[in-house]
Order: sequence, then C-alpha cells, then structure tokens
Amino acid sequence: MICNIAPRSVNLQGVCRVDESHAWAAGDGGMILATADGGVSWHAQGETDKDLRAVCFADIRTGWIAGRDGTLLHTTDGGAHWERRETGTDRNLYGVSFAPSGRVGWAVGDGGVILVSADGGATWQPQSFEETHYTRCFALDERHAWVIGKRGSIRATADGGATWTAQPSGVTVDLRGIYAAPGGLVWAAGRGGTLLRSTDGGASWAAAEAGTHLDLYGLWAAPDGRRVYSSGDDGILVGSEDGGLSWSVLPTGTAKDVVSLAFAPGAEHGWAVGDSGLILHTGDAGRSWTAQLSGIHKDLVGVHGAGRTVWAVGQDGLLATTADGGATWQAPVTGTGELLWGAHVLADERHGWVVGAAGTILATEDGGASWQRRQSPVTEALYAVNFADRHRGWVVGAAGTILATEDGGAGWQRQPAETAAALYAVGFADEKRGWAVGAAGTVLATENGGASWERQPGPVAGSLTALHVVDADTVWAVGRAGAVLVSRDGGRSWQRRESGTGLALWGVAFTADGRTGWAVGDGGTVLGTANGGDTWQPQASGVADNLKAVRTTPDGSRVYLAGDGSSLLTSADRGASWSSRVASTGRNLYGVHIFADGTGGWVAGDGGTVLRSRAGARWAPQPSGTSANLYSVSPAGQGAAWAVGRAGTILNTRDGGASWQQQPSGSSKDLLEVHMRPDGRTGWAVGDGATVLATTDGGATWAHQAVPKPDCALWAVDFADARTGWAVGTGGTVLATTDGGAHWELQGCTGEDDLIDVHVVDALTCWAVGHRGTVLHTADGGRSWQRRDAGTEQNFTAVHFCPDGRTGRAVGRSDTVATTLDGGATWQAGTTGSGVSLWNVQVVSAQVSWIVGDEGTVLSTADGGTTWDQHLYSPEKDAN
Repeated sequence: MICNIAPRSVNLQGVCRVDESHAWAAGDGGMILATADGGVSWHAQGETDKDLRAVCFADIRTGWIAGRDGTLLHTTDGGAHWERRETGTDRNLYGVSFAPSGRVGWAVGDGGVILVSADGGATWQPQSFEETHYTRCFALDERHAWVIGKRGSIRATADGGATWTAQPSGVTVDLRGIYAAPGGLVWAAGRGGTLLRSTDGGASWAAAEAGTHLDLYGLWAAPDGRRVYSSGDDGILVGSEDGGLSWSVLPTGTAKDVVSLAFAPGAEHGWAVGDSGLILHTGDAGRSWTAQLSGIHKDLVGVHGAGRTVWAVGQDGLLATTADGGATWQAPVTGTGELLWGAHVLADERHGWVVGAAGTILATEDGGASWQRRQSPVTEALYAVNFADRHRGWVVGAAGTILATEDGGAGWQRQPAETAAALYAVGFADEKRGWAVGAAGTVLATENGGASWERQPGPVAGSLTALHVVDADTVWAVGRAGAVLVSRDGGRSWQRRESGTGLALWGVAFTADGRTGWAVGDGGTVLGTANGGDTWQPQASGVADNLKAVRTTPDGSRVYLAGDGSSLLTSADRGASWSSRVASTGRNLYGVHIFADGTGGWVAGDGGTVLRSRAGARWAPQPSGTSANLYSVSPAGQGAAWAVGRAGTILNTRDGGASWQQQPSGSSKDLLEVHMRPDGRTGWAVGDGATVLATTDGGATWAHQAVPKPDCALWAVDFADARTGWAVGTGGTVLATTDGGAHWELQGCTGEDDLIDVHVVDALTCWAVGHRGTVLHTADGGRSWQRRDAGTEQNFTAVHFCPDGRTGRAVGRSDTVATTLDGGATWQAGTTGSGVSLWNVQVVSAQVSWIVGDEGTVLSTADGGTTWDQHLYSPEKDAN
C-alpha cells in the first residue's frame, strides 16, 4: 500500500466530509489537510501555527476551522486561502458547527465561550460566557443547536441562540462529542465510554452500554438516525444500527486515538482522524478501515533526485518520493525496517539504490514502486551511495567501508580505503575521479575508479558529513561546527570558508555551474551562496528541526530539503522562501525530570518517546520498547527511572535508559503521573478512574490503594517523604495521606476547577494548580488551602518550586508561564516565546528551569526566565 506522507506526530482533531471526494482534517500546529479524490492524496493548506481543534464545511468551497487562542479561520474557495476572523476572545476554541445553509453557526471553547455568526462566519458575537468549559457544538439548522462540555454539561437553543437552556445529562463526566438528526434525535459521547441518547431534542437523556470504558470523542449519525458511530482512545470505534439503543465494537486496525468521524449520508463511506496524523477510510460502513495517512513521523537523513523525481530516506526504512517536483509526496514500502542513510536515482528516474544500517543495499528498476535487496559483503552501516550510470557505483560506510559494483549492484567488492574512520559521503566527477569524506576530518580521493584511495590533507579535525562534486577540480564538503570546505584543484588542497554558524552542517548542494549553492544543518539552518561559495548567507527555512540533506536541480530552479520529523521543504525561488510539504513538529512531551546539578535528565511523551541528556549534552531518544503515550517520568538516582502512560503502562530502566522493561501495573487505566522515592523501591502512580498504585519493591509489584472519591481522574501525585503525600484531580479533588497511602483522606479546597498538578515542598507545604489559572497553597499539611492570584485565567498544567521553596513556576496552555520569587505570595504571568502549550516544568534553582511541551518542545533558562533556549534532538550520523 502507498500512503501519502503524514505530519510528524501532528494529532488531527477534526474532520469534515462534504461528499465522497472532498474532505478536510485539522489538527495541531496549524495542520489543515484536504482531499479532492476520496483520500487518495491529501494536501496541506493554510499558514497558521495555532493548534486547530474542529473543522466544518457547508459545501466544497465554504468552510470554517476553530482553534487555540480564539482562532477562527474561514475559506470561500475550498481552502486555497484561509482568512482569520475576529472573535473578540483569546480563549481556546474547541468546536465549530454551521447550519446546512452556511449562514448561521456557532463556536465554543474555554471559559464557557459561545460565539455565533449570522453572516456565514464573517463576524462573530458572544452569546454566553458561562462558568464551564465547552468542548464541542452541533448546529442542526439555523435555530436548533447544542453545546457540550465539562462535567456532563449540555445546553441547547431553539431560537438561534437568543436563549440557551441547560439540559440534564444525568452524568458528571466530561462530554466530548455531540450530534443531532431531524425528529429530536440527539447523541452525546464522553469519558469512560459514556454514550447518551435523546429522542426529544435533549429534554431527557438515557445512557447506553458502549461496550468499552475508553474515552469517546468522535460522534456521527446518519440523517435517518439509524446508524450511529463513536470513536476514541486506543483506536476504539463503536457502532449502532438501531439509533444508539445497542452498540458493538468495530475493528479499526490502529491503537492510536481516533478523535473525530465523518461519513457520507448513506454511512457507507467515511473518514476517521486522530493522533500522529492518522486518517482512516472505510467503504463498507465501518466494518473495515484502511489508513490513508498513517502518521509517518520518522526523521529523514538523505535526499537525492533527478528531473522532477526526488527521494528522501530515513528511519525505519522510510522512503519518501515525489514525481511532481515536491508538490506531493508518497511513502512506498521498501521492505526493510533498517535506518536508511543514502539514496541515488538515475537520470531516467526509474533506476535507483538506497543504503542503510547493517549493510543494507536496496535497488529499484521501476522508480521506487518495488525494491529488491542486494547481497552486501558487510554488516557495517552504509551511509552514502553514488552511481555513474546503470552499472558502475560506489557505497561508503562505517569503519572505512568502501564498496564498488560494475553490474548495477548485483555484486559488490570491497575497495582499499587505508582508514578505519567512518565515511559519510561519496561523489564522483566521472568514472575515474572521486572523493569520500568522513569522521575526524577524513578526505579520501581516487583517480582510478576506486581501485586505490589516497588520503588528502583537510583543514579540520571534526567530522565531515556531506560532499558535493561540481567538476573534476571543484569539490565542496561540510561538517561539524559549521565547517565549509572547498577544493579547486581536485582535492590536492582544501580551504575553509566562513559559514557564520557553529552548528553542525549535514548537507551541501550546488547548481551545475557551481555558482549557486546551499548548505543545511541543525536547528533549521539553511545557508546560501550566489557567488560560487566565496560568501554564505543564512536563509530563513521557517522550521526549527534539524535539516539533514539538500538537493537542487542543475539550474537551481528547485531546491529540496529533508530533515527530522519527515520535514520536506521545497523552494522555487533559490531559497528566498520555502514551502513545507510536511508539518515539522515533534511529538508532544509531557514529563520531565532534571537532576539536581542541572546537567541532565529524562523527558517522556507521545508514542513512547523517551529522551535522555547527560552532562548537559543534547537530548537523544532512547528505545522505550512501547508506542504508548508516556505522561510522566521519575528517576531514582542517575541510572534508574520509571515512566507511566496510556492503558496502565509502566516502564522501568536500571541502566540509564539503554533498555526499558514493562512492569505489570494490574490496571488498564491511563496512568498520568508517577513519583518514586530516592530509595528506588517506594513509589506511587495515579491516573484515570481514581487509580492509585503503590510499590515497595521497585515496581516488581504494584498494588491498588483505595481512595474516598472513586468518580474522579487523578492527574498528579507527589510525596514529601515515604509517608506524607498528596494527589489531585478532576472537580477540585485533593487527596492526602500520612501513612504512605494505606489511607487517603479527601481535603477541602475552594472551587471545582480540575487540578492538574501538585508539588510538595515539605510535609506541611504543598502547591496545586489547574484550570482557569487556579493556584492553591497549604502551609499546614492541607488542613486549610488558600487561593493565589496567578495573573492569568489560562489553564495550568504543572507547577514546581526550587528546593528552598522561594522560586516557583506554573506552566500551561498557550505558552503560559507564571513565576513567583517570594514563595508564592505573588505571581507574575508571562510566556517563553515558543507559542506552544506547555506541559511540565522543573525549577532547578532561582536561575535555571526546564520546560517541555507540544511539538517536541524542550526549553531551558539560565537567567531566571529572561530568555529561553530551545533544545533539539535527532539521530546523529556519527553516533557510533
């Protein structure tokens, strides 16, 4: 199967179908995807970077999208152009729905925001600002609409929003989906497998057995009200053929969250979207599903092309191809899961080769549609491949490996390299003269087709990572620490050129005349030259991801960049502007722990992501062995750590993260935070369904602990010592224990806003934060709690204080950071400048803090928050 390239871990939150050909999906990082051919191909639209939560179209030209910070986008040309509309609010919007006429519609969000438009979305007016949070809305016609939200809230209007009436849902869980059909039929879905049905327009509601306890988000019903579908966590999809009286589980073939649904009126054809760029399609009423976008989010490290064909290769055997100059990209199956480092496609655009880890060599004769593995005489990693024609080619790799073929790759022979250094790039001016570069500044040259290679003197000691041969005299190489080298005498001498950066450079390419060129590297670095490399100027790529490879057409009319997270950038104006074909955001990160000396720690997040930094070095991914979302990480010393996440997942490492093992939790509930004591034996994990797990043997066994409030979700736990601790959760829940969790007591605190994090300073002093800017404090062990003014009403997600209890930070949605320097007596709200939602914070000292958040964001400050630095992570070519 061929799938289009999907956004890198961009969670899609909404989908809307107009007919069997046209649909739109929207999600994190401003991602808007559209299809006009039934999902065979999906194309990116829009230019916003705001997280988008819902999409609605009245016809194939007129549509609306709602998102973060009051964002409302409107199109009248099918998404070719999206314009932002003024909403009068900066609250996050989660739902948008218009009547079939396309004239009257509503949008809803945080803080009880309900907005109405009576002119097709050109202008918006507030109708209600209730004390709740609304998550979705549905407009049946211009007069009848429903909104749903936190703690079972349902409101309805029958007069176009002039008045809204509260409807008794009979539940207290958060509701996430709403849908209505003519004749008074309405359905709602929510947390814990909640499914509600009404036959009188919502005046009364009845609960149905969903067959699952997983959270449900998506909801859709046929116009006649017979077929109804709902989707949610871990790929769950349930369907009903009797209007929602009975439900059965339907297979989706995915374990990713499926957030939104849209079907054709006959309910045969439909789409579902969700986490990591997932788009599923069904043509048989949901009985079977196929992935149209499979959520590819692998790093790309090599690129090569000929004509309008370009190939990019990367992690887990990923090959991204375009045959139309980069307008659209596809991912044909290569048949290998090895990391692919290099590619070469011939001028006929049909013959090509890719190479990678473990001596992998693959060949194609049909433009990449099918691949055959070639016998390799080595098991070392192969980093680059270069062919002179259909018969003669060379490959270089680890440990000084150089291989050559004269029969199109059917057979390969070693060539003497006279070096043990890893070789990262190879290029030839003709069938005789070629060069290879690699680790420790290695430069090799041959004048006899590789029968012998001689070392040439280079002016740098750092690794050289890429090579471009202009002609028999002019050769360029780039590498570590911003190194840019040129030889104009066939490699007999090399000169260094000023690059203006100290970042690692991974790729270099020139036009055929050698006048115009580009070099790319870490942090989205793009350097350009128009004078044959005499001077280099930075170009704005528009991304922060590490760029690993660059390729240009001979005349420079098209330039292609490839990098981390399936980043694929194209320029048609010699680098003056770049068009991103794939969203270059990272996986959302939720858990962070920095060691006391501030020089290293762990981070955990979506898709089983675990990052580790040692001694202040860059953050590098570790093999967690799971694809489950991880929400929290807690170490005990430098070598041991625990991480928890989706569906009762508990992981443990005792070798610094080199390997992780699953521990039996005995729970299927999402675990949202873990706290381990320094002894590495005693710890607690909390999560959905009032789950509290405890261990006294390092996680070999986990035991459930009873709590006095079984109907809440617990978001966080923290302990002062082995006996005194607190846990907080939904509905303002605060639980406390003084005997290690043998008994938990409910403590009273002001308000019913969800509490999302807790930080214990000592056995008497504790802080809790949550929705609508809630900051709570106790100094007497929880006997009394006081509310502090944080200077914002944005939702907080985490709080942490330095050891002396004076400097603290709370972080949250929409890049919110609140800081106190006086032990919490006063708080000052601000931002990091990242523009993303922030999920966790650790305050190491009055000057040093770390924050993680959406889109792979890892931030730190060394000056008390005056400035924030972003930390990037990716696989390294010279990791060996």
